[in-house]
Amino acid sequence: MLACKGGEESSVSSPLQAIDFVQEDGAEVKIDNGVDKSRVTLAFEVTPKEYITTLSKSWESAISCAALCDGQTVQLPIESFRSSVEMGKISITASCCNLPESFFAAQTTATAVVTIADGNNTVSSVEIPFTLQKIVNIENIKLQKFPKEDEIKVMSFNVRVETSESKASNNWSNRKEACVALIKDQKPCIIGFQEAKYTSQWIYLREQFKGEYDGWGLNRETGGESGSGEVMGILYNRSKLEKLDGGTFWLSPTPNRCSYGWDAACRRTATWGVFRHKATNTTFLYINTHLDHQGIEARIKGLEQLAAFIAKYPSYPAILGGDMNIESYHEAFKPINAIMNNTRTAAPEGYTDDAGTFNDYAKTSQIIDHIYCSKSMQVVEYHTINEKYGVDYVSDHYPIYAIIKMK
Repeated sequence: MLACKGGEESSVSSPLQAIDFVQEDGAEVKIDNGVDKSRVTLAFEVTPKEYITTLSKSWESAISCAALCDGQTVQLPIESFRSSVEMGKISITASCCNLPESFFAAQTTATAVVTIADGNNTVSSVEIPFTLQKIVNIENIKLQKFPKEDEIKVMSFNVRVETSESKASNNWSNRKEACVALIKDQKPCIIGFQEAKYTSQWIYLREQFKGEYDGWGLNRETGGESGSGEVMGILYNRSKLEKLDGGTFWLSPTPNRCSYGWDAACRRTATWGVFRHKATNTTFLYINTHLDHQGIEARIKGLEQLAAFIAKYPSYPAILGGDMNIESYHEAFKPINAIMNNTRTAAPEGYTDDAGTFNDYAKTSQIIDHIYCSKSMQVVEYHTINEKYGVDYVSDHYPIYAIIKMK
């Protein structure tokens, strides 16, 4: 596995500037250690100072990204692109699976070059230096996998909403047994699901685990316990945890009723619970959510709303998980980063990974599913579950888990 250290941003021409990231300036550069061991992914934001409305074509078709190293240039296809004229920011994820060997030498310095062009005219560009640094071989890691008595294993799992897929093997009917097998093998103490249709997926999952797990969640479209809308459901192991309180709210200015939030394309909810960890008698707050895939303001405001909700329970440590639809370097996470740690980066070296969580059935690789925990909690292990369970993909997202010490 390779990790990165971003360099100071240096502007080639003034309209484009890199903005601050969570830990340091520059692009977050990572090497996936799952299926594509040679894939390099750059994830970053840029803020154009001009040309917001003057381009003759869309931002997506106008932006290109390349990596330069040792005299070689490799074009990086842009896999994820989000922009907002109002917010003045462009989020980009670019990846490539076929980098030259020189890119993977220890301490190799390379440069990402992002260019905005209007037709044949380059209107602005920026260079973002980064260093690829060899730190650990993921294949040598011996995962703990199961929590000890004073620990809890938390899983986040976007099961991909039931729909007619272009490849039949990816249909829910062909994946659902693998999803059950994965959960039975992994044995989490608590699971937060995203995109589960209430009638066909959520009820099925609850039924499969009714002897060991209990849970709840509401149809985000109706606020009821029926229908075909998606539910951000929680299942918890009754032998490990005791539910003390819980509910659902909408990520919007009107959280107590079915509603759209800000510029969101879909209704978005958070399902929460207060639990007692029986082995340690520790009470904690858990929240499962799914941020909007299009609305930039909705993601920013949604994370602010989640941070404010957590602040209502100051005496309890908190765990937040879900499909956030953005990578962790995004400045939208500032209110969460102020009170919580990302378990992926907080886990000890050798007991975590940088594997992509959103795979889109082998079309991309992005880390947009996250588990955060209060800064007072100790993270033991983080893992992206990209092992096989009888099918090529259990979902278009890989589930993730974190083992966290409760006492």
